[in-house]
Amino acid sequence: MHVMPWVRQSLWLMAAASLMALAYMDLALGNEWLLASTEYGKGVNWVYVPAGLRLTFVLIMPWAGALGISLAAFVMALRDPELTMALAALNGAVTGIAPVLARQVAVTRMGLSDDLSELNWLKLIKLCVLFGLFSSTCHQAFFAWLGRDAGLFAGAIPMFVGDTLGAIVCLYLMKTALSLRSRLFL
Repeated sequence: MHVMPWVRQSLWLMAAASLMALAYMDLALGNEWLLASTEYGKGVNWVYVPAGLRLTFVLIMPWAGALGISLAAFVMALRDPELTMALAALNGAVTGIAPVLARQVAVTRMGLSDDLSELNWLKLIKLCVLFGLFSSTCHQAFFAWLGRDAGLFAGAIPMFVGDTLGAIVCLYLMKTALSLRSRLFL
């Protein structure tokens, strides 16, 4: 039986998006449990380690990463009794699109290549800051639209700090794990 290439590619992307969604949900729930003391307000943390997965997924596979993040954020938003299903889906879309926007700005304005070949620590830090800016701004605009207490500016700074620090911590831990793995298995 011959499977058309576009079907195989679509299945691969859906599988990748599903795995990314599961990984993101696991880390987000773990972050809620382990770092509950860093919560500034509903949906806003001073340290949010899963932000690093959002950035990583979108750097590696932009649209599959955005889809996986959106699905996970949608499912997690369903726990909020104040959100309808449509608002939970919109929350998922905001969560998934913000890192794509940051990646696109990094490609067009910072000279980041699609294959990430020249990504060094300085560009990575700049990318984390850019991502934190997009993520916090998009989320706080959504929260303000919902009429949440934090509003556009009050929650933006803690979310910016939390997403930026979380991305840096997560990416540093991944880099350290990859370095250890390469030293152990060489």
